[in-house]
Amino acid sequence: MQKVTLFDGGMGQELVKRNSHEKDPLWSSKVLIDNPNSIMELHKEFLDAGASVISLNSYSCTPQRLKRLDLENKFEELQLQSIKAAKEALNSNLKYKDVKIAGCLPPLEGSYKSKLGISKKEALETYKEIVNIQKNDVDFFICETMSSISEALIAYEASSLIGKPILMSFCVSEKDGKRLISGEKLFDACANFQNKKLLGFSINCCQFEVVEHSIEIFKKFSLPYGVFPNGFKTVENLKPGMSVDVLEKRIDVNPSMFVDYGIRWFNSGCSFVGGCCEIGPDLIKSLDNEMKRLKFIRKSII
Repeated sequence: MQKVTLFDGGMGQELVKRNSHEKDPLWSSKVLIDNPNSIMELHKEFLDAGASVISLNSYSCTPQRLKRLDLENKFEELQLQSIKAAKEALNSNLKYKDVKIAGCLPPLEGSYKSKLGISKKEALETYKEIVNIQKNDVDFFICETMSSISEALIAYEASSLIGKPILMSFCVSEKDGKRLISGEKLFDACANFQNKKLLGFSINCCQFEVVEHSIEIFKKFSLPYGVFPNGFKTVENLKPGMSVDVLEKRIDVNPSMFVDYGIRWFNSGCSFVGGCCEIGPDLIKSLDNEMKRLKFIRKSII
């Protein structure tokens, strides 16, 4: 049996629900300002659920997002606060000593954009800033929710400068797991990285039903691959600057469904599985329990 890794789930949706910020366009960044301790506690819940990787809660802490609300001056402070919360969670118990922290390189303006709305120079400089803030406290970087090839290449260029491992995670169409949000082919996106150093490929914030299409593409390459689905009905209504309350949660995404899909993905060759938006600690715990029952062999991501 192959060796596999269980990641955490989505931080943002859990945090806004627990902190009553559903209608705030700052999303999980608002929680970093108002209640950072809740972030540390949620990290611990994912760790207790069986995750061996936790991701920084800095997804929405980019200058481009913060600037819309005249909070650009809080960029570094919020990045550092997200690092502090993750480290405090790991340091709270010796049983977490082998858990890895993933640095976060997100879409800078907002998720699900088919093309960059800023210059390549601005994007590259911003990613470099994020990397420089996070680099001493994370074990590897995830370039996540990359919706176009150009966006992915820029994020990779910035993160590759400091020599830490990089996981490239694309965002695919809700109707076709073989295409990015941009309409570009997932195969072409992966091919752009076949001569670059990566931990692996993944898709995140995607519909459960398209994952197998993406896995078919990943199998054509030699790198490990994995999946981080969301629990939304659709993300089509969300535009940059809008609050996440416009998105509806799927009622069928429950622990049983997540476990069924998760085990199927592992059996399809995935080296790692976790969750994105609306995938909470209860779902990660259920998958962890089934992995134990089936005697899956665990490994570190790096």
